[in-house]
Amino acid sequence: MSNKKRNIKKQHKKTMVRIPTIIFTLFGSYIIHREGEIWVGSLIKLLKPFGLSENAIRLALSRMSRQGLLQSRKAGRRSYYSLTEKGHEWMLGGQHWTLDRDYKPWDKKWRLFIYNIPEELRHLRDALRKKLFGIGYGSLSSSVWISPYDLKEELAKIFDNIKVADYVETFEAKYEGLKEAKKLAAKVWDIRGLENRYVEFLNTYSPLFAAYRKRVKRKDAIDPGECFAERFQLTAEYIDIALDDPMLPFELLPADWAGLAAKKICLEYRNLLTPEANKFVDSILKNDKP
Repeated sequence: MSNKKRNIKKQHKKTMVRIPTIIFTLFGSYIIHREGEIWVGSLIKLLKPFGLSENAIRLALSRMSRQGLLQSRKAGRRSYYSLTEKGHEWMLGGQHWTLDRDYKPWDKKWRLFIYNIPEELRHLRDALRKKLFGIGYGSLSSSVWISPYDLKEELAKIFDNIKVADYVETFEAKYEGLKEAKKLAAKVWDIRGLENRYVEFLNTYSPLFAAYRKRVKRKDAIDPGECFAERFQLTAEYIDIALDDPMLPFELLPADWAGLAAKKICLEYRNLLTPEANKFVDSILKNDKP
């Protein structure tokens, strides 16, 4: 390995990504496009780049199965996992939220969501907060959440899932406070923290992307396993950040928002790595069946 390549590798520090994100990424990128299920032994081999122990992977699979996101079947002594209908919806939702969404124009209006849920229904209140955060709302106060977007359809799905419609009110408003719109947004959402995560992503993957393009141009021999590990890692890391990104209108974000460049690098690098990464996955899965 050349000194230059060693230097590039040193810049590529693995970060801890949420295990469900990793598993959904694996299914979304590879498994559902093949037979839709995977032997746990193959899954463990494919997740090796993340430094996860076999025990941690099995615990995550068990937890996701209890949550109704995965289902398993036995074939002899082997266990195979696939997404449930609920898991498939979650996977597609995460893919749409992180890779397919674009920034939308803003009509300069704010949407308020106010709830008053009794203490005895605290579990519903906690579930509601997670759902509101998940669709991009930000907390202005403990029971007042805001969004610059009209999210009626998303809220309707939440009400179908969590029976809280009797305890909430929604409003459309124009902000006339003393803060500028950007300052208000910075109070509600952790924009600086999110941007720092995107910048760290760019600092890691921009030089790796440039180095890989040079290798392709020179027609160097490239290890398919290396391509798979790199593609998987960058995709899971990007998704882990983007899941927390409400994708606010540009008027509410800092100039030269790092999220745009991060998404561009992610998609372009993924596409470049895909052919060799697929070769590696196929080599692992060819012995998947007993």
